[in-house]
Amino acid sequence: MKTFTALLFFIALGSNAQPLLLPELQPLVADNPVDISEEVIDKVDPSVVSIQHENAGGTGFIISEDGYILSNGHVVRGDDPEQPMKPAKSITVILHDERKISARVLGFSMDPDVALLKIEMDEPLVPVEIGDSTQVMVGQRCFAVGTPVGLKRTFTSGILSNIRRTDLDTETVVFQTDAAINSGNSGGPLFDRNGRVLGINTYASRGQNNLGFTIPIHVAMDMVEDFKTRGRFVRSLIPLYFTSELYDELRRALNVESGILISYVKADSSAEKMGMLLGDILIEVNGEPVSARSKAQLLDFEWDMTILPAGEEVTFTVLRGVPGEREKITYSGIMEELPPFPAFGRHFGQLPEHYYETLGLGVEELTDLHDVIHQIPDNPEGVFVKTVADGSVASRADLKMGDVIQSVAGQTTPTMEEFRFQLDNALAEGTSEIVLEAKRNRIQVLTALAPDYLMRNRKILVVIPSGLNPNVDVIIRELKAMGAELTLATPDGNDIPRADLSSSLKADLSLEDIEEVDLDTLLIVDGPNAIQFQEEETLMALIQTIMKDDSKVLACVGSTALLPLMASEEPVEQKITMPRDVSGAAVALGANYTGNEVESEDKLVTTTGVDREVIRSFLRVLANSR
Repeated sequence: MKTFTALLFFIALGSNAQPLLLPELQPLVADNPVDISEEVIDKVDPSVVSIQHENAGGTGFIISEDGYILSNGHVVRGDDPEQPMKPAKSITVILHDERKISARVLGFSMDPDVALLKIEMDEPLVPVEIGDSTQVMVGQRCFAVGTPVGLKRTFTSGILSNIRRTDLDTETVVFQTDAAINSGNSGGPLFDRNGRVLGINTYASRGQNNLGFTIPIHVAMDMVEDFKTRGRFVRSLIPLYFTSELYDELRRALNVESGILISYVKADSSAEKMGMLLGDILIEVNGEPVSARSKAQLLDFEWDMTILPAGEEVTFTVLRGVPGEREKITYSGIMEELPPFPAFGRHFGQLPEHYYETLGLGVEELTDLHDVIHQIPDNPEGVFVKTVADGSVASRADLKMGDVIQSVAGQTTPTMEEFRFQLDNALAEGTSEIVLEAKRNRIQVLTALAPDYLMRNRKILVVIPSGLNPNVDVIIRELKAMGAELTLATPDGNDIPRADLSSSLKADLSLEDIEEVDLDTLLIVDGPNAIQFQEEETLMALIQTIMKDDSKVLACVGSTALLPLMASEEPVEQKITMPRDVSGAAVALGANYTGNEVESEDKLVTTTGVDREVIRSFLRVLANSR
């Protein structure tokens, strides 16, 4: 299986190892033209686009008349470490004629480094012609098209200098070219001499070689349908086994002519239950011969297995036993959908991290892949410690990255739901020392978190709009960790859904009942339905009352910063901020609008709320607002 072989290779290289240049010898293609013809340039130019967003940008290319575009995952990826599979927020595609179109990211992967975007147009677009990347040859003439920063378009030419690079810790083979891949070319196409796409340019090796690397287009096209229908690339496997190629020395040692070695089978896994054993030599899949003598052949085999549909039965035929006494054995298994996995190799990971900045502790769901990647013995249940900030509450408790937390305050936490429930309850109760039990390798560790509770005794009414809003969970999580006493109110008193958990936050009351709440801080959270707050008379009256009371704090996230302007009978003189797209309305109401990420003056605290880091900065300011 591709994923796990790449993982083992990464571990063998080491995280700081430099990739080696190991070109496989292939016959050179003769009669390659040196120049790119004007006809070919005119053919491909309308199909290449620039991609820009708030963090960076790159290149892409149109693959269908109705606006599907391929690029790299790293071109469109957002910058929220807690949500590694979230794309950048505001993505713009710039066509060859300079038209700018808003784009949606339908899905992306970091390895293979591929993304699929969609734009909506009234007229058909000009797609590229897809070439056959399974039939390329070393020496074949090629050219790259990209949109480097500050330039509309660049064309660089060269040859395919290697078509079987396997030493870059990628899940598939990649092509190597000496066509210059400049900054901003990522996600752009690599064409053959006739203007047919051979692959997606992904990164370059800087230095005297100045090599570029390209994902074969057939790999990217294998992923398109999953992006369209599932929003992510769905890998299939029979978990959990590893394979190895039978290179010449190993083949001779095992006295076999061909096949693929089963080099690892996880205990009690689906692979073991189907009959697979360590040392089996796989010779057929569904009756078809399989063999791999090189790493490149092995990656090709594993990719073919990965893209099989989940739920499909697969039959393996293996040789088992010592040389001279081997027997053929056939067993079957059902391909399963690989769940999101943690960071390794070129992957940033696909699992959401639940990070308590106030505690300096980040955890994520524990999977079978954690057991393998981090060599966690005995298959423990719990949550995986991903982040421990230096000098934090978690650091003082001597927690370590890689620990598996198994209980909180004496209650077992086999799942993320249970961990969050038990920790949030302990924090809400103001527990001075929260006892944790963790597994560290084969050692059981007993320790305790001693939260600082910077907002102890602060009584905060949190008003939350209906619907899903990922900022809500972060706000409630951090306020509890600071020791605030929270009352949660929603328009109708319904519970609040959370983005990364199946359980909801329980609302304490509806907006109709907030008049009698004992509070010193009113915090209003933004969301898709926050505009409804303008019609909530009870809320608007409470805002007006608090603004006249020097002992109370009013805090507003995002567009809800308009509410004090609308509720007040007098012009609001304090500095105020909010998202730029609603700032015009604020200025029209006479606001002293600054546009800063967080603003605080005279018991009024506001924020643009554009991302988690800004939200956390806002909460730190709020903690010091009394």
